[in-house]
Amino acid sequence: MIVTAPFAGPVSFPLLVSKVFNKNDFELKNSCKVNEPGDVVLDSITNVAKIGLKNYKIVAGVYVKMYSILGNRGSDKVFTIRRGTLADYNARLYALITGKKEVINTTAEEALRAAEKGEGIAIVGIEVRLADILEEEFEKLGYLSPQCVIYSRVNAREVLKAYEEGIKIINERPEEASAIIASASDYYTVETMRRIIRVYSHRLTTSREDLEKSLRVYRMVEPLVGDLKIEVI
Repeated sequence: MIVTAPFAGPVSFPLLVSKVFNKNDFELKNSCKVNEPGDVVLDSITNVAKIGLKNYKIVAGVYVKMYSILGNRGSDKVFTIRRGTLADYNARLYALITGKKEVINTTAEEALRAAEKGEGIAIVGIEVRLADILEEEFEKLGYLSPQCVIYSRVNAREVLKAYEEGIKIINERPEEASAIIASASDYYTVETMRRIIRVYSHRLTTSREDLEKSLRVYRMVEPLVGDLKIEVI
C-alpha cells in the first residue's frame, strides 16, 4: 500500500513520526515531489476535491491548528498567501462568514506588514507568525470542522492506527518528533518545529457528523467539495 501526503503540510506529521518509530508496512511518499496519488491520500479537503480521483472516499478527518489570524478585525480586507492554497480557502471562508468584502492574495510577509499597519487582517501559517489561532476563531463562530482528510480507495485501518500512534509520539516526545519532521519536510527548521509543534494539536476523527460538517463548510468556498463521498470505517 502506498500513502501520499505533503511532507511540508502538518497533515503529514503524525505519519512521518510514526513511520520512523514504528516501521509501518505501508510506503509513505511525499506528494510535493511525486505526481501519482497513493492508495491513501492525506491532504486538505479542498485539494482532494480538486484532484478528482475516482473510487476514493473520505475515511477520516484531521483537526489541526495550523493558521494564525492577526491585525485589524474591523477591516473589510483579509490578506493571505497565494490563491488556491488552504490558507486562501480559509481566508475566503472567514471573509464569507464574517461579512468581509475582500481577500487579497500576496506573500506572507506582505500580509503581516498589512496587519501590522492596521490595513487589514492577515491569515498565515503558525510557522510564519504565532498569534491568535484561526481554527479557534472558527470554533467560536460555529464553523470548526476537519480541514484535512484521509482519502482512500483501500482499507486504511493500518494508516489510521499509525496516525493515532504518531499523534501520541508527537505529544510524548516532541523534541524527537520535531527533528524527524524538519528533516523530512525540507521546509521547517528544527528550531521552528520545536517552537510550534505542540500548537498543532492534531486530532483524528472518523465521526460521520464531523466529516459531513466539513463537506458543508468547505463547499461554501470550493463547490467541488460537495462531490466528495464519505465511508466511515
